[in-house]
Amino acid sequence: MLAHPGEVYHFILTVYGYLLLQCLTISSLSSLRYLDNKVFVSLANGEVIVYQREAGSFWDAQSSQTLSLGTPSGPVTKMVPVGGKLWCGSQNRILIINTATLVQEHWFQVGTDSSRCVTCMVSYGQGVWLALQGSAQIRLYHAQTWESLTEVDVAPAVHKMLAGSDAIIRQHKAACLRITALLACKDLLWIGTSAGVVLTLSIPAVSSGTVSGTLRSPLTPMGSAHGHTGHVRFLTSIELPEGFDVNFPLPADTTAQSGVDGAIGGLQRRDSSHRRASALLPVKTNQLVISGGDGYEDFRLTNSSSETVGRDDSTNHLLLWRV
Repeated sequence: MLAHPGEVYHFILTVYGYLLLQCLTISSLSSLRYLDNKVFVSLANGEVIVYQREAGSFWDAQSSQTLSLGTPSGPVTKMVPVGGKLWCGSQNRILIINTATLVQEHWFQVGTDSSRCVTCMVSYGQGVWLALQGSAQIRLYHAQTWESLTEVDVAPAVHKMLAGSDAIIRQHKAACLRITALLACKDLLWIGTSAGVVLTLSIPAVSSGTVSGTLRSPLTPMGSAHGHTGHVRFLTSIELPEGFDVNFPLPADTTAQSGVDGAIGGLQRRDSSHRRASALLPVKTNQLVISGGDGYEDFRLTNSSSETVGRDDSTNHLLLWRV
C-alpha cells in the first residue's frame, strides 16, 4: 500500500516533534527521506533513524531502527533513492543501503578529499549526478555499476554569463564558485551555482552497458539569462494540475520566467475564453522548474546600464521556467 503524500508529510512532522519532545539533544536532523513505506531520518551525529509500518497499519513514532552509517564529523548529508536502493552521502563517500534489509551493500569514494562532503545528489534513469562541497564540478556515476562516467566543470559557462558584470563582482564570484543545487527534470540537469547563474545540461543516455569514455563529449552546460544576484538556494519542479495555467508574458528571446519577491504571475483555472488568452505561453507541458535565491539578475544587462542594481540583492526571489 502506497502512503498518501499528505500522510507522509504529517508523519515526518510527527517524528520531528517526537524527537524534540524526547529532548534528543545529541544531534539535529540533517535530512529526511521517505522510501518503501519507511521514513529515513539522518542525524548530525552520523546515525540514520528508520521508522516503518506494515501495510495498512499506523505509523509508530516510538518504534524505530538505528543505522550507524556516519560519524559526528561525517554525518549523512544527502539521501537519494536510486534503483530501489538508498544512496547516502557521508563525507566524500556514497553508502548504498538495501531498504528491505537495512543493510549496507556497497560503498565507494568520490574524489580523494574526505573534507569535502556530498552536498548535492540527484538520480535520473541509470545515472546519478552529484557535487562535492566547494566544488564547481558535477560528477556522473552509473546507478548499477557505481562507475564514474564523466565529470563536468561548470566554471567556463558561469564565467561566460558573468562577462557583463562589474569586474570586482565577477572576480569575487569566480573565486568562490561552487555548485549549490541540482535538479533533474525532462531530460535536463538543472544546476544552481553560488554565482546566481542557473545552468542546464542535456542529460546523456545511460544504459546498463554504459562505461566511462563512451558518453558523447563534451557535455556543455548552457547558462540562462535569468538568474539570481546571490546564491541559488534551491531548485525544484512541480506539475500543474490539469486545467491550470500560468499567466504572464514570455520574454522575447527566452522561455525563462522571472519574478520579484517570490510572487510571479498567477495560477488560474482555464475556461473557454481563457484558453485563447493563454497563447501568452506556448503549450508544452504543465511542468514548472523553480529556483529560489537571493535577488534577481538579468545577465544580458551590464551593471552600468541598470538603475536598480543592488536594490533587491538581499530579497528572496523565485524564478520559474516552463519545460
